[in-house]
Amino acid sequence: MSLSSGHRRDLNEIRASLAGLTVETKLLRIGWLLSQKYDPDQPREPAGQLGGGRWTSGDPTAAGPLAAGDDPETTGSIGGGSAPSTTQEEVVTADGSRVLSIRIRSNPHAEWDEQHTVTAPDGTRTVFETSGLTQTIRDGGSGEILSRSRLTTSGAEPEAFFQSARAPQRLPRELKRLSDRILQAAISLFTTEAIRRNRDGTAIFAAPASEYIPGDAFNDRAMWVGAVSQRELDRLCPRNAEIQALAKSTAAEVRALGGYGTEQNFGNIVHRIIAHKIKSMKDPGLIAEVSYAAETGIGVHYSSGQSIRLDVLEPVRPSTVCVYDHKMGKAILRAVRAVDIITAIQKHYPGMRNYIMIEVLEK
Repeated sequence: MSLSSGHRRDLNEIRASLAGLTVETKLLRIGWLLSQKYDPDQPREPAGQLGGGRWTSGDPTAAGPLAAGDDPETTGSIGGGSAPSTTQEEVVTADGSRVLSIRIRSNPHAEWDEQHTVTAPDGTRTVFETSGLTQTIRDGGSGEILSRSRLTTSGAEPEAFFQSARAPQRLPRELKRLSDRILQAAISLFTTEAIRRNRDGTAIFAAPASEYIPGDAFNDRAMWVGAVSQRELDRLCPRNAEIQALAKSTAAEVRALGGYGTEQNFGNIVHRIIAHKIKSMKDPGLIAEVSYAAETGIGVHYSSGQSIRLDVLEPVRPSTVCVYDHKMGKAILRAVRAVDIITAIQKHYPGMRNYIMIEVLEK
């Protein structure tokens, strides 16, 4: 028997409510654990010395600082069973944003659930909650859900969520500011995840399909940022392993030869060799070292002013393109460049629905 439009609407609302309750439960668990062990006034090691800024027990007889990410497991449990474990880490990005990351899992065999709070230099907070492949973005002040998406083989797809009738009705210009704020916070989180080289998985940013357009539903601009397993990455960008292996082997070759002088020159040499190797393959599935005009997205010569040079592109489907940004040595992807890359790609590929950004590191 087919459902009436009213029944179908009710069913969708129930599904959205259940999805919201699932995330709320995860958040309550994180909050409970933090209330047991996390103190924002916990002493830190003095700045200017080894381990400066890291958490310490406050006991001068203790063995040393408590390093971020090295939290011992909690001893409490929720509803019996094995004790959940948590880790926390705080990073300050180049633009002054602070990213506080909390990871929790119910047992050693479960996947980690994550909560990342990004505090911008102006003090505004944006929270990213990830459970499996579903990510919810909240306003850090009010707790309002701003968007929810699920990472699929096609990129980030929007998911329904319950919206309170008391949620603020925003004017187009307010939505534009909100959109920009969330994008900046997402990029700060992406750059932070990318430089955590000791973490399992690879950091990706599934960017929204287009810049904000007045009248669009905000949640249709789905985005997803975080670390994924190699299997998930292979589904999204099938040639990622090939590209990363090429970058690492090329960097090792240049290191072994020496004579490159500065680290910046080393990076330039590696980029040129990678581009030459890919172009010599004459493979239409890979595009190396192209430059697009920042304003229009039109292809230009790499030396042109106001242009954005991209390392490697992998158009994998009619609707998705993977963007690889190589970083050699201690170089990091800065938020401003990430925004420029995404903007140029959006303009050059206006028909695409998903842009997946991957930072390729030397090691």
